Amino acid sequence: MELILQVFYSIFSGALLGIAIPNELHLFGAPVYTLIAFIPYYLTFNHIKNYRQAFLCGFLQALTTHLISSYWLANFKDFAALTLGASAFGTACIGGIFGLYFYLPYAEAKIHNHLNENSLILDFNHTSSFKILYFASLYTIYEWVKSSGFLGYPWGTVSSAMYKWSHIRQVASITGTYGITFIILLINAIAGEFYLHYLERNHKNDDNRLFYTSLTGIFFLALMIPVFIHGIYQTSKNRKPEKLLTTIFVQQNSDPWLETSDTDSILKSQDLTQNQKILLNQEGKEPDLVVWSEGCLRYPFPDSQGYYSIIPTNNSLADFIRRINAPFIIGGSYIKDRDLQKFNNAALLFDENGKFRGYYGKNHLVPFAEAIPFHEYPAINSFLSKKIGISAGWTPGDQYVYFDIPCKTTKDYKLPAVKNIDLRQTLREQEILENMPVTVRISAPICFDDAFTDVIRPMFLNGAELFVNITDDSWSLTKSSELQHFVIASYRAIEYRTTLLRSTNAGYSVVVDPSGAIIKDLPLFEATAGSFDIPIYQHKMTTYARFGNWLPYSLVILFILYCIYSVISFEKTDYIASERKNKKHKKNKSGKKDGKKTKKNSKIKK
Repeated sequence: MELILQVFYSIFSGALLGIAIPNELHLFGAPVYTLIAFIPYYLTFNHIKNYRQAFLCGFLQALTTHLISSYWLANFKDFAALTLGASAFGTACIGGIFGLYFYLPYAEAKIHNHLNENSLILDFNHTSSFKILYFASLYTIYEWVKSSGFLGYPWGTVSSAMYKWSHIRQVASITGTYGITFIILLINAIAGEFYLHYLERNHKNDDNRLFYTSLTGIFFLALMIPVFIHGIYQTSKNRKPEKLLTTIFVQQNSDPWLETSDTDSILKSQDLTQNQKILLNQEGKEPDLVVWSEGCLRYPFPDSQGYYSIIPTNNSLADFIRRINAPFIIGGSYIKDRDLQKFNNAALLFDENGKFRGYYGKNHLVPFAEAIPFHEYPAINSFLSKKIGISAGWTPGDQYVYFDIPCKTTKDYKLPAVKNIDLRQTLREQEILENMPVTVRISAPICFDDAFTDVIRPMFLNGAELFVNITDDSWSLTKSSELQHFVIASYRAIEYRTTLLRSTNAGYSVVVDPSGAIIKDLPLFEATAGSFDIPIYQHKMTTYARFGNWLPYSLVILFILYCIYSVISFEKTDYIASERKNKKHKKNKSGKKDGKKTKKNSKIKK
C-alpha cells in the first residue's frame, strides 16, 4: 500500500509540472503550479525503502512530465514511435537513474541511524538542510543532463513554465535557465521539510529538522532578494539601441508534409512580403532584410540557383528578390557532399540582386527525426528505408556562419574603437570605418538550434548582434508546441541580452527584446507577415556568456565529492558493523565457554 502511495506521488508531481508548462489551457504556462509540483516527489524519497522503488518513482515522474508536456510529438507523422515513444522512454530512464541518486542520502541516513540508535547528534549530510540543497542541486543536474548532447531534449523543464514570471527569468543572464530550476526546487524542498516537521513533530530528531529547515529558509530568502532586485532592474531598464534593422518576417502557414513542389509556398510568401513592403513604403521606409521560415525552398543549393531564377514561372524567386531590393534569409537545403548524400538543413542568404551568397547549416539536429545514427552505412540505410520507412537524415553543420546585413544607425551609435599605436595608421583606419556601411552581424540558428547553449553561445562570443531563428513546428498541430519552443528560445535573448527574431512557418513568429519581452508578434497558424524596426544593442558580455553553464558544472563537482564521501563513509560504517559483529561473536563464544566451565565445576562439587 505504501509503494502505491509513492507511485501516486511521483505521477502527481510529473502531472503538476506537465500542466505548468505551456499547454492548450494555459498557453504561456502556469508557473504557480511549479511552487508545489515537486513537494510530492520530495516526500516520496522520505518513505522509499530501497533503490528499486527509487528507480521506479524517478522513472514515472519523468515519464509523466514528458507525456503531458510533449504529447504533440505523436503528430510527427510516421515518426511518432521514435519522436514520442523513444524520447519518452529515454527521458524516463534518465529520471529513473537519477531517482537512485535522489535516494542516496536517505539510504545513508538509515545506515547512520542503525549504527547510532541512541544518538541525537546527526552529521550535516543527514540534516534537512543538506537534503533540501541536495534535492535542488540534483534535479538541476538532471535537467542539464537530459537537455545536453546529441540526445538532449530541453523540453519539459522547470524554466519552460516560467515565462509569466519575468523578474525571476532575468537570472538566466547569470546562471542560465538552471538557476531558475534551482530556485524553484529549493522552494519545493523547503516546503516539503516543513510539512514533514508538521507530520513528525513528536519525533526525537524533529528539533534538528525544524532548526536546519528554518536556517535553509532564511538562506533562500537572502538569495531571492538580489534575484528580485536584479529582475526588476533588467525588466525596467531603458535600453537604447545603436542600430535599427527594418525587417519583414513571413509566416506562410504551409503544410510541411506535402510532397508537391514549393511553388505555392513561394507565391504565398511573395504576396505576404509584397504587402508588407507596401505598408513600409507608406511610412517612408524600405526593408533592410526579409526572412522566410525553415524549409521554404525544397530544392538544394547551390545547384538550384538556375531553377529558382525561372521558378515560379510568373514571378521567379530571383526576380522577386531584386524587386524588393533587400537581402533575404530563406530556409532551404544545401548540398554538403552529393556523392555521400550529405545535405544540410540550411538558412540560405541571398543579396538584394537575388544572388545566392552563403548558407548556415543547422548544427544540432533533432535525434531520430533529422539525425539518424549510422544512416551513412548502406546496410543500415537500406534497413531503415525498407523496414521503418525512413530514407535518410540530414547532415549536421560543422561551422558557425554569420551574415553581415547593412542597417540604419541611431544617435546612440558609436564607431568601433581603433586600437593602434601609430597615430597615422589609426586615423586612416578611423576614416575607413567612417566611410564603411554600418552592418548588423546576424547568426541564424535553425529550429532546434535555439534550445542549445553549445550552439548559441559560440555564435554570440564570435560577435553575433542579432539572433534570427527560422523554424517550422507546424507539424505539431498544437499551439502549446509552438509556444513551448518560443519560451525556450526566449531565454537566449535574456542570457546574452541580445534581440531575437523568430520567423516561423505557422508560429510563434515574434521579436523578443533582451529582457525576454515580446515587442512584436504574429498570430498562430495564420498566413501572415509582419515588419518591424528591430533594435540592435551594444554587444556586451553577460556572466552567462562568459562562463556558460557554470552552475550545473559546479553542482556536478560537488555531487562527485559527495559520492566519494559516501563511498568512504560506507566503508567506514561497514567496518564498524563488522567490528560489532566480531565483538558480539567473541562475547557469545566466551559466554558459552564460561557456561560449560560452570556446569563442569558444579558436577565436581556434587
